[in-house]
Parts: sequence; C-alpha cells; structure tokens
Amino acid sequence: MPVQWPADWPRTLLVGAGVVGSAVADAHLDRQIPFVLADPDSSAIDRFQRSLETVDVRVHRREDSYEENVPCILVGEVDDDETSRQPIAIESIVEKPDVKGDLFRSLQAKFGPQLTLCSNTSTLRIAEIAGSLESPECLVGMHFFMPVHLRGAVELIRGESTDRDSLDRASAHAKRLGKHVVNCGDSPGFIVNRMLSPYLNQSLLLLCRGISETRLRRAALAYGMPLSPLELIDWIGAPTMFHAGRAFWQAFPKRVDPSPLVPGLVKSGRVGRASGAGLYDYESGTRSESLAPETLALVERYRDKTLDIGDGEILKLLSIPMWIEAQSLLAEGVADSMDSIDVAMVGGLGFDSDQTWSEFFAELGEDVIQQAIETWSQTFRSMNR
Repeated sequence: MPVQWPADWPRTLLVGAGVVGSAVADAHLDRQIPFVLADPDSSAIDRFQRSLETVDVRVHRREDSYEENVPCILVGEVDDDETSRQPIAIESIVEKPDVKGDLFRSLQAKFGPQLTLCSNTSTLRIAEIAGSLESPECLVGMHFFMPVHLRGAVELIRGESTDRDSLDRASAHAKRLGKHVVNCGDSPGFIVNRMLSPYLNQSLLLLCRGISETRLRRAALAYGMPLSPLELIDWIGAPTMFHAGRAFWQAFPKRVDPSPLVPGLVKSGRVGRASGAGLYDYESGTRSESLAPETLALVERYRDKTLDIGDGEILKLLSIPMWIEAQSLLAEGVADSMDSIDVAMVGGLGFDSDQTWSEFFAELGEDVIQQAIETWSQTFRSMNR
C-alpha cells in the first residue's frame, strides 16, 4: 500500500544530482523553495552538499530516500505552508525511457497517485515514459533549459494520459520558480529542441564546408542568438547532442543530414564544457579563443566541399530551418500559437533582439525565405519546407 509523504520532508523531491539536476536544485535554492535531492550516486550528493557550505540554508543528510540505499539531502525548512502542498517529484536523470519509467514506477509504488511526477526530458515522448505506470495521468513533462539560471522558460508537456490536475500542479510549481510556462504537445523535441536541432546541426555542416567559427558566431549574434551555436553545443554536451539529434532524425529523417562531427566528438572524449573539452578547450570554465586543435582535426576529417557564400546567406542557412520547424509545430498543434514560440525562443534559448523572433522573419519576408529554400533545398535537407 502507498505510504503518506514523510511529514518532515519538503514537498519537492528532485532526483538526479548531475550537471542538469544540480542546476535545477540551484533554481529552487534561488527561490528559497525547500527540496529533497536524491541520487543513487552518493558522490554526486556529496558534491552538491559541498556546494552549499557557503549558503545559509539548513541541510540534513538522510539515507532513507524513496528507495533503499538511495542517499538524499533535505535542503531548507519545512513550514506550515509547505506541508499543505501536494508533493511533486522532478527527475533529471539519464535520457532513457526505461530508466525513467523504472524510477516513476518506484515512486508510485511507494507514494501512490498523490505524487505529481515530472520528467525533465529534452527528447523523449511523455507517453513512452508513462506507458508502464499504474497511474499515467500523474506524469507531466517539465523541460528546463541550460543554463537554468539564465533561461526564463520551462516547457510543460501534456502526455496523452496526463490529467488537468497534474498539469496545473506542475505549472504552479514552475511559476514558483519564476519560470514562464510554455505548453507543448507531446512530440519529439517538443518546441525548443525540435527547432534547435536543425539549427545546431546546420552550424556543424557549415563548419565542415569551410565556414569559420568567427563567421558562424557573427551570423548567430546578428540573428539574435546570445552566443555562437558552437558554444551552445559545448554547453549542451556532445552526448546529449547525439541523443537529441538521433531522436530528431528518427522522427523526421527527410529533414536533417546528421553531422558526423557529433559522434566524432563523443568517440574522441570531447564531450563538452563540463568535462573541459568540447569543440573548444576550457580552463576553469573559461573558453579558449579558438576551436581546439583536436576539433580542427575532426573538421578536416569530415571536410565536405567548400561553400563560398556571404554572411547574409550564412544567417539564412542557420535561421530558416528553425522557421520551417515552427510552421510544422503550428500545423501539428504541438505549439498553440506563434506567441508561444516567441516566448520559447526567448525563455528557452535566450533570443535577444529589438524584435520578436517571428517579427525577424516577417521583416525578412516570405519572398526571401522562399528563394533561400529553393536555392538550398537540394544541398541541405533542413531547407526543405
């Protein structure tokens, strides 16, 4: 039989203390929301606990988590207002549906349907994760963006079985964290990652066709993105890029030519900023000025024919694949409006311009967009409308 939520526990359980899970925990700290942080890897809990040594917050170590032998820490004070809340669990663990499903089954077996379950997945369909749950209506997708402290939005994904109460509780919790809620249909990549995948992949294809990192950065900033796509790839990490890209390719095989650079980075151990080595090198979190020599060697290995194009054409080749995906998202009902996409671009990707994302394309004009599609659709699958 399910048990009651422990009286001395905060009503928020965070599972996963890796890079993403720790960032989500920090977001709770910033808003003074008490939480339980659990991870089967005690060293991950140790690292997060050490990060709290300079923070004025109550921390209590426990070994009796949602499951035996899963260490956790209780962070913050539990007051009367807190105990009146319905408990909620947010996982930030490996992007494998069976692993996430096992976790949620364990949580439901212990606490029953009183617990709202939230998956911080960036690529997996919620219906796939919920399929083996006794109460699949309790599961909601709650996708945070990295870096969490700089991104003001959270995608909330309603699976085919998700009920209104669970969605409302997840939405209320996201708003407690100060996040804008972007409601999404349950589709691979949801809104932001579905638009981001062809953009990032395109930057790597262009890199292997002789477009320099400097020109890619210049085009991205002119477009309204806060940083170079190559830097963003290092923030995300090559393994996550690989899994997200594979999910996009499997769902939409006619709309992307996967860059061989991503598996090349994974195989060479250059997995991203967190490890100190990605497309760039990192020393104490500081990025090298240029691409790493090992990256340049990979670029040469996968070199394709060189493109001789101007900066304006580079900008179109980076931006228009995102516009194409936006039209599909609206047509499929994954996004409910262009306003939602505009919010997602700002809150999820940090789009920064004097105009909204959709206004950028309105100013570019349908004729220019269509001409670029006709020019490049035979060269890049991402330019097929």
